[in-house]
Amino acid sequence: MPVRIAAAALLLALAAGPATAQAPFFQGKQIKVLVGFPPGGGSDLYGRVIADGLARHIDGKPSVVVQNQPGAGSVIAMNNYANRIPRDGTTVLIGTGQLLVRLLLGLDGARAKVSDFQALVATPMGRITYASPATGFKSVKDMLNPREPLILGVPEVISTIDAVLGLTVLKANFRSITGYPGKADVRLALLRNEINLDSQATPIFEQSVRPTVKDGQAIPLFAQGFMDGDRLTRDPAAPDVPSVAEAYRAIHGVDPSGPEWDSYKAVARAIGNGGKILMIHSDAPEAARAAIKHGIEMMIKDPDYLKTAEGVLEGYGFNTGEQLESNIAAIGRMDPASIAWLQDLLSREFRMKFK
Repeated sequence: MPVRIAAAALLLALAAGPATAQAPFFQGKQIKVLVGFPPGGGSDLYGRVIADGLARHIDGKPSVVVQNQPGAGSVIAMNNYANRIPRDGTTVLIGTGQLLVRLLLGLDGARAKVSDFQALVATPMGRITYASPATGFKSVKDMLNPREPLILGVPEVISTIDAVLGLTVLKANFRSITGYPGKADVRLALLRNEINLDSQATPIFEQSVRPTVKDGQAIPLFAQGFMDGDRLTRDPAAPDVPSVAEAYRAIHGVDPSGPEWDSYKAVARAIGNGGKILMIHSDAPEAARAAIKHGIEMMIKDPDYLKTAEGVLEGYGFNTGEQLESNIAAIGRMDPASIAWLQDLLSREFRMKFK
């Protein structure tokens, strides 16, 4: 009899096992992808591609929806996410490298810090600064001897900080005209000779500016570049355009150095290497973070998904795992002297306010 009882108990335990196994964390739940920009822009499209990938590959098949909350260069969405959204793992945020720069600088109005977020996946983004032929430039070597005063078009300072810092590092004498509604407006202003310097994301440069280069209406000067350790490398999407480091050597004959160069590298790491970033609360449940990470791993191995995402990724692909985490950690370690130098530059030249 004891043997039969033991056997029956074992059979009951085996039968009950699958029924009591822990269900996937997101089963029966909804994930919100918060985007701090209006529908239709680059960050919104990126958020929708990410949402599609998560819906396909997260265990438990949760519904995934995009929620737009535009304003102040996504600072409104970031503040809301950091301070009001429940930290239960069911909402993620599409951030940008520019947003990280705002946090690093302590921009007035930003009520969060880099450590509030954990980066899950990112797509790098390059930028290229170019000039009008009215400057008389043939190449970046002519930067210090323009035919006319250099004027940079600036829709919003942080969105153009690659050009502002690049020109500053190169010791170019330039002034900025602010207030343009967007990057497309600045590009058209250069064609109308209202300004003679502009900076565009590399994909936009290749699509819209490169044809004017062939027509002699634009001269590429330098690419923002990407950080590889402590070394600035060329943008692989524009291999014929020198990085700021190469431009500096061409103009001055030595390698760049000093607080302006340290600041430039920190910003290039954030905006270039960081690009567009999917983030989650750093203290979200471990099960939620693990489930989303696993979904991302499956997502970036799915050839059908990658084919649908190709147009939005614009050739840069995804950055995940230890490489991404170490890059974000390096951004947060920007030294105080570089932060102070950059704050002083932006407050002096653009009247920006910091905490």
